[in-house]
Amino acid sequence: MTESIRVLLVGAGVVGRAIATDHLLAGCEVWMADRDEAVLSEACDAVLRRTDGIADSASPWGATVPIPIVHMMPHGHDETIGASDALPTWMVIESIAEKLPIKQAFFSEVENWFSRSPVLTTNTSTLPITEIAGSMQTHAARFCGMHFFMPVVGRHAAEIIVHPQTSEAVIEACEEHVRRLKKVPLRVLDSPGFVVNRMLAPYLNLSMQLLCAGISASTIREAALRYGMPMSPFELIDLIGPRTAFDGGRVVWQSFPQRMDPSPLLPAMIKRSLNGVAGRKGFYDYSGDGERIGDELSEDVNALVDRYSRDDIGAAGVQGDVHLIADMFAASMWREAQAIVASHVADMETIDQAMAGGLGYVAPTGEMTWREHIESIGEDRFRQLAERFPSLKSLR
Repeated sequence: MTESIRVLLVGAGVVGRAIATDHLLAGCEVWMADRDEAVLSEACDAVLRRTDGIADSASPWGATVPIPIVHMMPHGHDETIGASDALPTWMVIESIAEKLPIKQAFFSEVENWFSRSPVLTTNTSTLPITEIAGSMQTHAARFCGMHFFMPVVGRHAAEIIVHPQTSEAVIEACEEHVRRLKKVPLRVLDSPGFVVNRMLAPYLNLSMQLLCAGISASTIREAALRYGMPMSPFELIDLIGPRTAFDGGRVVWQSFPQRMDPSPLLPAMIKRSLNGVAGRKGFYDYSGDGERIGDELSEDVNALVDRYSRDDIGAAGVQGDVHLIADMFAASMWREAQAIVASHVADMETIDQAMAGGLGYVAPTGEMTWREHIESIGEDRFRQLAERFPSLKSLR
């Protein structure tokens, strides 16, 4: 697919504006659209502040977009680059509400917006790609998932999720676009949680189980960093949003109930409207610009931890043992990786790239990859952990 590609990003929420920011910082212009003009205007201002970009009201050539839209360009953008009298091929990146009926309705409509057949992608992190494609009348073969990870600017990979009808040309066009953004494309099959969310769910759930079992948040954070993660699991939940984390985790544990027993913390946080960074309160408190205020858990979360406090996993002797907890984190993700490979969703090389590029993992020892670090811990250690903590499904 060598023709000129133009990008239309639909959805100006937190994730949508993060994707737009990433495009401008990578030197790519983007048209952003949203049904709510006020939300679109606010998003545009935020993206331009972050990128020093510029915006205008240029119409999307070869497309009829029936909702408010703005054209954003990186600083110093040369409008002659890629200019042509020929109609461009539009690539849609959808980042709207994470509900299947809403996405199905959107794609059944959006495939009719363009003069030329578009490339259609969804940034869903949880929903079945095949079921979204089933709502489309003419362009199912030109549809796939393009899943970016938060924080988008700091993550150097994106999942390309294919369904049985996705054409190879469309897959290659999406992979090439991801490379334009200076990211590694991870081609994976349509399966619950894809790769990154499926790896992430048992790790985040284990963190919350340990917290409710009496392990301090500071110890869990230290163990996560020692393992190689870039931040505390609780900071990560706040960043992506407790609602999104819950939805992603629910897809995994409902599909693979043998892999984990879900912690009650996330649904309890959602009921209390603890929305993480976006709402300035989650596991931690945050300032208006998203900076964490202090190292202590928020009062609301402390109250919830007290409510759900119970040591049913045998964690009484774990308190303060950072090395042990780090190995537990490693074991939970290694077992998930083995299951992913066994079901042919992705190979181990892709998982290695997903850990580094999607989750920001950096091995604690030298230049090791994630898999090399796992192998340095060893299968004997993982079996010992499973035997010591038999109630933790994620370690089996």
